[in-house]
Amino acid sequence: MKTINIKGKDYVTVAERLLHLKENYVYDIQTEPTFYPEQEMWVVKAILRIYDKEKKDVLIYTGLAQEIIGDGYINKTSALENCETSAVGRACAFAGIGIVDGVVSVDEINKAKTRETYKEDTRPWLSEKQLQQTVSRFVNDGEIDIIDKCRKTFRIRKEYNKQLDSLIAGNHPVFTEDDPDAFEKLMDDENGED
Repeated sequence: MKTINIKGKDYVTVAERLLHLKENYVYDIQTEPTFYPEQEMWVVKAILRIYDKEKKDVLIYTGLAQEIIGDGYINKTSALENCETSAVGRACAFAGIGIVDGVVSVDEINKAKTRETYKEDTRPWLSEKQLQQTVSRFVNDGEIDIIDKCRKTFRIRKEYNKQLDSLIAGNHPVFTEDDPDAFEKLMDDENGED
């Protein structure tokens, strides 16, 4: 198999591992993705089955990988695909395919390089109640900087960020405290409900 040299060590890409599988084995690969919305993270389990020629005996290998959406350039648009590739590469490695100096593939080395600058975000997640309070303080109390403060203090889910962006852009009517369903109307507007 072709290798790529990184800092004096040889590594095999997942593509090379798959090509080797195709040329030398009867096999199948199944992947099981799981999404964790609060962390905006994909976890994929890959199951590699290698059969004997009569498909009577089978050896089973698994590989796990995780990717956070937006963590690095590729994960901004392709976190699931990237995660699946890594999981498949690890399953192949556990089957002994593509191992030169260790289980890790060149794909995982490159991912680790991009993560070197990544620091774990330890801020708490913004709750729905805290979002409601932020919206109320922005709309009713005129606290223009409350959204910036909120974003510095909390990790915010994408749908909540869209709502805050809409408020800043002025795309929603101003609700008053006299309207107790203001937040629900805001949520319904965002979800396209009538």
